[in-house]
Amino acid sequence: MRIPVPEMDERFECVEDALEHIIRLSSVIVDKAVKLCPPPMVADIPSYALAFIRKILVQASSLVMVARVRQDYNTVCAMVRMLADNVATFNLVYGCDDDEEKAMRHLLYVMDGVSARHDTLVGHPMHYDGKIPREIYDALEKQVHGAIDNAAKCISFCEDEIKKRTTYQTYPEHIDKLINKKDWKFKQVGQPQLRSYTWKEMYEKLDIKNGSEMFPFLSQYVHGLSVSNIALNDPDDFDAPLSFAVCLLGWLYFYLKKVYEPYFGEYTWEDIDKMAPGLIDALIAQSAKNKQ
Repeated sequence: MRIPVPEMDERFECVEDALEHIIRLSSVIVDKAVKLCPPPMVADIPSYALAFIRKILVQASSLVMVARVRQDYNTVCAMVRMLADNVATFNLVYGCDDDEEKAMRHLLYVMDGVSARHDTLVGHPMHYDGKIPREIYDALEKQVHGAIDNAAKCISFCEDEIKKRTTYQTYPEHIDKLINKKDWKFKQVGQPQLRSYTWKEMYEKLDIKNGSEMFPFLSQYVHGLSVSNIALNDPDDFDAPLSFAVCLLGWLYFYLKKVYEPYFGEYTWEDIDKMAPGLIDALIAQSAKNKQ
């Protein structure tokens, strides 16, 4: 059954509408902030973080589509878990106020992903077996070697940048271990006795009520465990997981307002129309009615 939420019901007909509203608000801020940043690159944390946020907003838009069009409860739950993991990761890496810590986590985070790609490509060498035309194989082989080379350069760049940091000069032995493990989930540099953050602890840092219990539970749907076989076809059943998605996007929206909004000018009428489609026309119509 659906549990009424007065604050939400006063403004939106359903949770999907609330999600779309936050996505629109966040997208306008991202679009304005992008104009002030260079193209996404590892060396520029604000631009890289914006690209990360844009990816999350696209995921959230897909989540709304699955809820509205497909009405697929299992996939909705799996996508909310994906959204939670992305926002929790973003918070740990880019949500801290200490610039030195942020840079360290960012570089290790990039290394972690790029190293996985590099090792996968290197671990599966290509051999021509004649099953496809030679020119296609040659093009694919060139593409793979290019990807391996780019990944190796990115890993080297990140490691070099880490070793330039003042933190590295203070704690070289500990940070060398972090580099070796690509451990961006470390708790505190200089204290190797502390274990890294768990996903549950990362969820807790978002400060979303019951999130640290709900998000791990949603792995049932990601991994296809038995609870995912329980048939739930009532649209009202979607409210619970989607409400957690609202909280996650709410966290992201306030991050955008705090970090990026202060650096661009006032919102334009075009921005407002993107945030609340139809609002300007409604205000004009109401104004004309009042003058009658």
